[in-house]
Amino acid sequence: MGAPDKNCQVCGGTGMVEVEGEDPHPPAFRRCDCALRKDILQNVERGLTGLSSFPALPSSPLLGLEDKNLWVTGGDEFLPHLRHLAVRKPVTWNFRVVSDAELVTAWLSTVALKGKDILDADAYMVSTKFLSIPDLVVPPDLVVIRMGIKVARNAASSEVLAEAISTRIHEMKPTWIWDEPERPLNSGHLFWSDTVGRLIKPWSRLGTFETSASSSPNRPRRGKRKTLRGS
Repeated sequence: MGAPDKNCQVCGGTGMVEVEGEDPHPPAFRRCDCALRKDILQNVERGLTGLSSFPALPSSPLLGLEDKNLWVTGGDEFLPHLRHLAVRKPVTWNFRVVSDAELVTAWLSTVALKGKDILDADAYMVSTKFLSIPDLVVPPDLVVIRMGIKVARNAASSEVLAEAISTRIHEMKPTWIWDEPERPLNSGHLFWSDTVGRLIKPWSRLGTFETSASSSPNRPRRGKRKTLRGS
């Protein structure tokens, strides 16, 4: 549980607020909003380190889409919208932003365990954190796959992405694909294949996002939101 605000004028730094009860029952208590806020922000950070520091927005088109498969195209201005959604979910909501590079790393871990040769410039990144693609993508309630991080070529890249998506579909859990306008996920992309295209074709799509505040904690950026296609 998150530490309460020592300067909170509601709970006096205890993290608990007394709820009026009726005699002869003893008084009841609830968690103060200051402690709950810290718990929620910690959960946001578990999903993606640094996400909680992005600016607050008055609204976002992402609300209500957390249970649907979604294909998002946008730059860093997407992150304040993801934060807007995450801070409105309970602390038990488990979401995770993973990169295409992490998917390949998880796959490479499986290959390494089988004793096969690893022909990938990122082979040095293999670790025991995630030993397979299911280890990485199955547990969360929502997985956001960020495209464009993996640069070194790997012949299995598109198959790795297809396996991750297919695994989530099998688990009946929602997945969001996040690509960038400058490097869209289409023919010629490192992770594109006809299989990937078939899997994500029915998904709803959102274009770049508009923000009224800075899209990054350190630099302002302005975007324009439009809906490209919905299903």
